[in-house]
Amino acid sequence: MSKTNTRRPGEHSTSAATRERILNATLNVTRMHGYRGTTIARVSKEAGLPTGSVYWHFDNKDKLLASLIDFSFEKWVKSTEALRPRPGETFREHVTRLYIAPQSTRWVGGEDFWRLGVILSVEKSAREHESRDRFLLIRRRIRAEFASWFALTLSPEAVDRNPDLPSKLAGFTLALLDGNSIASASDEQTENFSRMIGLSLIYLAESQEF
Repeated sequence: MSKTNTRRPGEHSTSAATRERILNATLNVTRMHGYRGTTIARVSKEAGLPTGSVYWHFDNKDKLLASLIDFSFEKWVKSTEALRPRPGETFREHVTRLYIAPQSTRWVGGEDFWRLGVILSVEKSAREHESRDRFLLIRRRIRAEFASWFALTLSPEAVDRNPDLPSKLAGFTLALLDGNSIASASDEQTENFSRMIGLSLIYLAESQEF
């Protein structure tokens, strides 16, 4: 999965260290106060910088959140190599490694870019259109990536029987991750959620009726 551009339209080219400091502060603020409680003033205080310095880097909250989504996503991209199918790995083996095995990778949508993006997607009244659109673009990329992995590992017979199966399974996976993000935002935890994802995927992939 290719890396997104670091600087976006509406941001000023200046100290990379200061920019990262602001984005890390924004991560902390969103974790503590949520989307609605994230303000430029709080980010400025958390970063230990004047408010004007934050505005110098980002024109408004929407630009800041869009860049935060990129920033968190880029961190996640670095870990995707471990998620990819290994040569000769079957669908069951791949999904077991991702979600079921005791030492599985267990990507369940807990990253900041995913949690924030899901909240922005649900809150249609939010004014942060660019950050929401940015997340939806990233979400489509991840769905396509998952579909490509599943297409590699599903049996040829399963794909011949249902050519849309890789895409359907990818969409199902992301829908579960969306729900988990909303549950987490409500301070709810589903025990063995990762294992449930894996077992559901294996059942659907091997079902003759799906």
